[in-house]
Amino acid sequence: MKTLGILGGVGPETTSKIYLAIIDLFRKNKECNYPSIIIYNLPFPSVIETEAIIKGINSHKMLPYLIDGAKILEKAGATFGILPCNTLHKYINEIHEAVKIPFLSILDEVVSQLKLMKVRSVGILATETTVKDKLYDEALKGHGIDVLYPTRTEQEILNKIIVELIREKKNDLQGQEIETICFSLSKRGAESILLACTDLQVASFRANLPIVDTTEVLMQASMRELTDAD
Repeated sequence: MKTLGILGGVGPETTSKIYLAIIDLFRKNKECNYPSIIIYNLPFPSVIETEAIIKGINSHKMLPYLIDGAKILEKAGATFGILPCNTLHKYINEIHEAVKIPFLSILDEVVSQLKLMKVRSVGILATETTVKDKLYDEALKGHGIDVLYPTRTEQEILNKIIVELIREKKNDLQGQEIETICFSLSKRGAESILLACTDLQVASFRANLPIVDTTEVLMQASMRELTDAD
């Protein structure tokens, strides 16, 4: 069996959920063995994490940590890797160049899922950095999928919610606010909602249209690779 390497810690709660969810997928699929998984928790200084993930500035300061982490996973025996954080996928090419093992791209996996669903327009819920960098735009528009973002006011609400969730301050109002934003996006033409921030999957909410959770997509892709005999 292959060995999965997870570049974790952005945030730690999401990393643990991904690990446990992959284990659960193996149980449900009645696999004979548990998967071989290595987790490296990236030791970002909190000030850098806040700037890059929330404020949308100085994300380049995180790159050395990502490169070192990928090399540690490779040296530890990982045969492929994942980076659960959407925002930091802006550096996925730099990670690919730094190590010999492949890293799954959350962008490519999401495109494949949306094409399978025949989605023509998607509303994106993400961090300030992901929105500013238009991380998904090229990949989605290149396959004929229109991209819709929250309004400035709605994005500021999302930013606040993400900060609260990172600090493990979950409450019912967060879900209500996210539902309102989803409804707004649907009125503007979104056929689906892309949950493009791993921390948002911790919140409890329902939407009036299909939700594609990028974390779930990445977990399914990891399962596919782990059980691929080739």
